[in-house]
Amino acid sequence: MLYLFGLLCVAIIAIIVIYKKYDLMKAYYKYETDAFDKLEGQFHRQEEESKKQIEELRNIAYLNATTNIWNIDYFLEKAEKELKNEENKSSEFTLVAFNISNIGKINQLFGPTEGDKVVYFTAQTLKSLSGTSIYAQIYSNLFCILYKDKLDSYVTNSINRMYNTLLAYDSNVEIKTAYGIYKITDKNMGIMEMINYAQLAQKFIKESDEDCFKFFTTELEDTFQNNKRMSDEMEQALEDHKFVVYLQPMYDLQSYKIVSAEALVRWDYPGKGILSPYAFLPLFENTSLIQKLDYYMWEECMKTIRRWIDNKIEPTPVTINISTSHLNNGRFIDRLVALRDQYLIDRKYIILEIPEKGLTNNPVTKDIINRLHNEGFILCIDNFGSMNSPLNLLKDFPIDRIKIDRSFLAKNSESEEGLTILRYLIAMAKELDFTVITEGIETDEQKDILLEIGCDIGQGYYFSKPVDLKTFDSMNKTQVSEMFRPDEYYPSFEDYERDLDLVVQFFRNNDSSASV
Repeated sequence: MLYLFGLLCVAIIAIIVIYKKYDLMKAYYKYETDAFDKLEGQFHRQEEESKKQIEELRNIAYLNATTNIWNIDYFLEKAEKELKNEENKSSEFTLVAFNISNIGKINQLFGPTEGDKVVYFTAQTLKSLSGTSIYAQIYSNLFCILYKDKLDSYVTNSINRMYNTLLAYDSNVEIKTAYGIYKITDKNMGIMEMINYAQLAQKFIKESDEDCFKFFTTELEDTFQNNKRMSDEMEQALEDHKFVVYLQPMYDLQSYKIVSAEALVRWDYPGKGILSPYAFLPLFENTSLIQKLDYYMWEECMKTIRRWIDNKIEPTPVTINISTSHLNNGRFIDRLVALRDQYLIDRKYIILEIPEKGLTNNPVTKDIINRLHNEGFILCIDNFGSMNSPLNLLKDFPIDRIKIDRSFLAKNSESEEGLTILRYLIAMAKELDFTVITEGIETDEQKDILLEIGCDIGQGYYFSKPVDLKTFDSMNKTQVSEMFRPDEYYPSFEDYERDLDLVVQFFRNNDSSASV
């Protein structure tokens, strides 16, 4: 019995031990489970935080910090993915690139803070009007949209809607935009190359164009390549003195004598002869070469006046052009004054023509014009009437002359209403003590009208086309004998005899009266 009792006790003790161990194991497993659940919870929380951080990093990487829209990295990645997606194999894509074409002028007139606001507004407008299309701000003033399976009419309507929205930004600040359109034919082409093609089309948009957009064509590319080749040759042509001065005489409408001449540039291009400025000047204006060309032309004009003086020829005042690009910085004035002093030219022989579009209330521009005036240069506003600038803007500047634009003359010389506008414009200019010049005179009727309504000086093909220096010298020497008014009355010998008879008769009558 004792043996059985002992076995029972041992069994009971074993059961108790096992039970205790079970409780311990259960507690341990519960602890492990709780710990795992806790770790799992921490893992999920960290996973969510990581996703959030990744999203934040993605936004930092793909969003423009200033305008808060997608940037170039986002556009390149998304556009390439979309173009190479097998599901889009039969889809057609159109890429549009655009910029704010007058952002420089906005910064100039209203300051960089307003310029930043304009860029931000443009970005937000793009964001709101792009729909599901991929869009981005590529650079500070370049934006792109990638349209998928959209008709040309849809793309151009979208562009016009965006253009008009931006134009209505502020009554005082016009946002003008220009859009280049590239219809993608090769989806394996680099995205930046596509953007370059769209930008190339954009470069051919002119202010006078009816549309704010242009499609890329192979013809445009050919033109661009020709222009690029010509641009590469320009600098060498400057060094080789292949640019020559032509002078277009300007005539006093009362005396029909040459009173000044405008200096115009021509390119003596090997194999092509003398090129008109229309063939190359727009290329210069799109690069810094325009300033180099100006410096070159200024010096050539100074040399010409110096030659006249050295040869005992009374110099004709020469009008030289100041490109708009100079009006952002007055450093060119020192160069101009140095050239005048170097060639010992009297200030009365130099007239500076400033384009009307460069005339603004910007303090920098005002300071430049005042400095030119203080240096003794005669100042003339060129192309007046082409931008509809009010005359009251001119009264704030020390201007001596205005030159009425050829387009303004052509538009207003064919009707009574137009002539009234022209008459009052000249009358107001004279009231402000400006000398009035009109360019683009081509007919006898235009000349007579301008003389009748008080214009002082005429320029145009009616009088003379631009001529080389040798021809101008010849014209200038013979102008006294050759230049006369065709409608002027010159008495004949018969007239003299008749008049003499009248005088004799008059004295006889007086003598008879005296003797009575």
